[in-house]
Amino acid sequence: MPQKIETEDGLEQLEQLEEKILRAVELLQSVRSEKEELMRENTVIRKQLAEQEHSLRLVQERLNHFEKERETVKARVQKLLDQVDTLTQAAADAD
Repeated sequence: MPQKIETEDGLEQLEQLEEKILRAVELLQSVRSEKEELMRENTVIRKQLAEQEHSLRLVQERLNHFEKERETVKARVQKLLDQVDTLTQAAADAD
């Protein structure tokens, strides 16, 4: 009978090993699926980031354009104010 007990123990160990291997395979499949999903999400996020960076560049270019335009307008207004001051001063001196 001892040989039958050893065989039963061996079969039980084999079944336990088989269960562990099956769990490992399931876990590996699950991890692979999760990795694929994360890679898809990563691709989408990278595309969105590229689009946002492009939009940001466009906004920065427009901002730079408006700042230059503002400086030009400011200089022209200052020139006009200086001319008005000169005329006002000349009129005051004439009186």
